[in-house]
Formats: sequence, C-alpha cells, structure tokens
Amino acid sequence: MTEKVIVKNIDCKGIDVVKLVGHILNIKCDTINTKSTENEHTIAIANFLDKLRNKPVNMQLTLDYDESTIYEVELEIYQTENDSIDYSTDLKLYYYENLDIYKAIYEIRAERDTPKTVRIYKSIYNSYAIQGTYSFNFPKYKIMFHALNIKERTDPLTEQIIAFDIKLYANNMQEARAKAYNIVSDFVCYLSLLLDIGFHEPLSMYRNFVKISYNTHCNKGIKHGRYRTAFIDNELQLIIKDNLNGVITIKDAINGENLNNGVISITNPENSNSKIIEKCGDTDHIAEIFEKHRLEKVPKNKGQYCEEINDNLFILGQEIFIPRKIRDYFKGIDALDENVKKSFRNSSRLYNKSLVIGINESSLQIAFLVASVETLAKMEKISFSEFVKKYCENASKSDIDDMYEIRSKLFHSGEFSFFEFESSMNPYINPVYEYFFQKYTDYRNIARKTLISWIKNNILNN
Repeated sequence: MTEKVIVKNIDCKGIDVVKLVGHILNIKCDTINTKSTENEHTIAIANFLDKLRNKPVNMQLTLDYDESTIYEVELEIYQTENDSIDYSTDLKLYYYENLDIYKAIYEIRAERDTPKTVRIYKSIYNSYAIQGTYSFNFPKYKIMFHALNIKERTDPLTEQIIAFDIKLYANNMQEARAKAYNIVSDFVCYLSLLLDIGFHEPLSMYRNFVKISYNTHCNKGIKHGRYRTAFIDNELQLIIKDNLNGVITIKDAINGENLNNGVISITNPENSNSKIIEKCGDTDHIAEIFEKHRLEKVPKNKGQYCEEINDNLFILGQEIFIPRKIRDYFKGIDALDENVKKSFRNSSRLYNKSLVIGINESSLQIAFLVASVETLAKMEKISFSEFVKKYCENASKSDIDDMYEIRSKLFHSGEFSFFEFESSMNPYINPVYEYFFQKYTDYRNIARKTLISWIKNNILNN
C-alpha cells in the first residue's frame, strides 16, 4: 500500500539544477541511486526513514531532471500490511515542510540576495503602549520593534500599533516583505507568551463610528458615520490597512492612486481548478521607501524593563514592562533542538491565538491554552496532566482535569463552559457564574505558570 505526492515541471531558471538536486537530497537522504534515461534525463532515487503521526515510516524521493529543469518530483510512502492509515494529507504537509523544491530554490538563490529592511505591523489592546525600542540579532536577520503614534487612554481596549523593522537578505522587495511577514508572525507569538499580551493582525474594514461634532454656531451634537479603519506611519510616510495588499504611500493616497496594490487571486466558484492570479496597483513607491529604510533610522527610545519574567496574568490597563532576560529568551529559543523548537513555536502560536480570541470567547481561550500546554507535553511524551504537575506543582488535580474537560467538551461536542450563550445584565447575582468566573482566572493562571516554568527550565537555564 502506497501514497504519493507528485510535482511536475518546476522552472529552475537561473539555478544550477545539479546543485539544487544535491541540496534537496542531502536534507533527508544518506543513500542515493542515480540512472540516466534515453531522453538524457537523470533519475535520482533516495530511500529514507522518517516519522509521520509519531511513527516511523519508509519513504522514497524520486527526482527526474536535467541540467536546466526538474521535470518531476515524486515522494512516496511505503506502508506495512498492518498500517491502514490514510497518509495522503500527511504526505503533502511533509513535502511542503521538508522537501519543497521552491523553498530549496529560494535557499540557493539566497546566496545572491542583497540586504533589505522592511517594516511589518501588529496591534495590541491596552491603555498603555510598549515603551522603548528593542533590538535583536539573529543569524539570518536583525529585528527591532517599537510602538507608533503612542496615545494613552483609560479604556483598556485601546488599540496600540507596534512596528517591527527587519533587516534580512532577499532577491527583491516583494520576497523581502513576505519573508519579514513570516518572521514577525512567529516572533510576536514568542513575545505574546513572554508578556501575556495578544498580538493582532491589522485588518481594515468599514466600521460604524459615533463622534462629537460641532455646527457653525459651535453647538455640540452627535454624528454617525461609516469609515474604513487604517492608520498612518508618519515615520515612513505610509498608510496601513493591512500588511499585504493594504500598504500605500501618503502621497499616493492624496493623489487617489494605488489604493490597493499587490497580488490578488480569483477562483471561479463553478470550477475551483480555474484560478486567475494578477497584480493590482503599483508597489514601486512602497519599494522605494523600503529601499531607503535602515534600522539606524528607527527612533531609539529607552526601554521600560522589569527584572524577571512575570508568570502572573497581565491585566489590561497596566503599563507594559519588558523582562531584562528577553534577549536570553530569544537566544535560547534559537538554540533549541529543532524538534523542541518546532513544538515550542506551535505552543506559542496557540498561546497568542488564545489571547486574541479570549477578548470575547472564554471557552475558546481556555481550550487554546490547554492545546498550547499539550503541544509541549506531547513533545515530552507525557500526558497533559503529568506535564502540568511537573511544571506547576501547586495546580490541583481537579482543576487540571476540569481544564482538559472544557477543551474536550468544546471541540468534541460544541459545549461552551462560561455562559457565553446565557447572558445576564447582572451576572454576579448568580453564585454559579461567580464560581466559574474565578475558575476561568484560575485555569489561565495554571496554563501560564506551567508554560513560564517550562521556559525557565528548558530555554533560560540552558
């Protein structure tokens, strides 16, 4: 019984195909067989052992190529008679995560890449913004972040914009922006876990607003309007609707030009196999700004530090303090074993999602926190309960079991545990609500203390 992934006719223009094939095969394969065909192609075949669904499986990678083109890539899995699992989706994911030819082409072309500095934006919700500028050096890129347009409000649900500047190597500005976006997406998840703050993706939409207005006689009134959400980066003279197609220069906006620019994809609803991909607008003016951008030009403001990583919950409305060990934290992540690093990355992604979702959905937040913890427990090959007791000794067994039950009830039977569909104008007169409100806080505390304890033991202490 076998499953296959087949990719055909890969354009390798400007690439040494022989070097590319060697680069791909050397990722996983120790033993390689090659043969020539009548049409002067070369066939390279490599067998290797790896894991799918946490069990070892035998796989074979076959490449059909010549000096200018890779004609076909075939990844095949050999299953034993007793193995009846459908690996078709797993195999596709494995290919794109481990053996993707286009990823390998990017890696080889990176040797000719030039340095670029681009900016990616995220938002947080808090009365106070992050104070100061923070910089980090990684082997393949440098990153620096600070808040834009700082305006403090007493309302804890106040949007604050955080700018992340990344210096990296890329072939062109479009590729640099894509790379930077992916780097920042994971960087903020690690930061989210460190600070217990959710980082949101800027998303522009038309929303309703109500504001105070004045007539010609200075009489106060109320005005309602529907406006598109966005923000201005005065440092780079850009207007941001989102990080992808929604970036425009202030000059273009004033002139009514390039209001949307980038790449759009259109799928025919009658035929999902038919897709149109085309460019919209002109990104040259944005590229010009980023080509002139340098990390040295980013405003350097004094950071606001605390001595230790806080394993208590962050309460909206407080000032944000950055742990002094933040650089040790990121260096420690970079030094992790690849499998451990991947598990911690996934755990951090879930943690950030729990905070983004948790603004409105308590049950989903706890379920995602449980999943965040369970990701690391699975990596250590112990149960969720054992993992929590190992890193959070004060957690009671009943709370640990209840947390997991909330996750299971939600994902397996759609049951919400925190009265999301039983609203009341005065819920605190209900003793049960009061009890579950306290438990909601307790469960979040247990998850956070467990994860921070794991970080101190496995990242900072190493």
